[in-house]
Amino acid sequence: MKTLLRIDSSLRLKNSYSRNSGDNFVRAWKELNPEGSINIRDVGTSHIPHLEQEVLEKFYTSRDTSDRLKLSNQLIAELFGCDEILITVPTYNFGIPSSLKAYFDLVLRTGKTFRYDEDKAIGLLQNKKAYILSAKGEPKSDMPNLVEMHLQQILNFIGIREIYYYSLDGTDDKESVKQQLNHQKELFTNILNK
Repeated sequence: MKTLLRIDSSLRLKNSYSRNSGDNFVRAWKELNPEGSINIRDVGTSHIPHLEQEVLEKFYTSRDTSDRLKLSNQLIAELFGCDEILITVPTYNFGIPSSLKAYFDLVLRTGKTFRYDEDKAIGLLQNKKAYILSAKGEPKSDMPNLVEMHLQQILNFIGIREIYYYSLDGTDDKESVKQQLNHQKELFTNILNK
């Protein structure tokens, strides 16, 4: 039985294109995994504290059991406890939302999600798939998708190499985005069958 960890990062609960894409993805995932379970981590609406020096210093104290590390440990356990990860992410000012950055700041920890072996970083989250569903107002262009590039680098660093992308572009054009949303089920079913 598979477990999907869904990470939502949009500030919007209503009319969020990235969340709508995520809902479409989950419907396709459930059809293929009827016995599977889904855990939801909503960093867009629940407060993820930004990294502070005191917490960062505690990352390197293996015997520290303070509450300051409780959330970080919980987020890491969620990642290890899933088979697949879905990240829904809007583009804010050419990048990922600050809440999603705060999430990854608490997740990237030496000895927990990566380690160093002779100055080479080794990701500890092996054999997992990730799906990145991004949304942006601009129409598709030849410019690289900075959100996808950023998330790919983070996920690769912690050992996740099998990553699939879907970008919902041109969300300023309501008719175009409606058509894109209507075609997602088939696209997601194809991605999930890989």
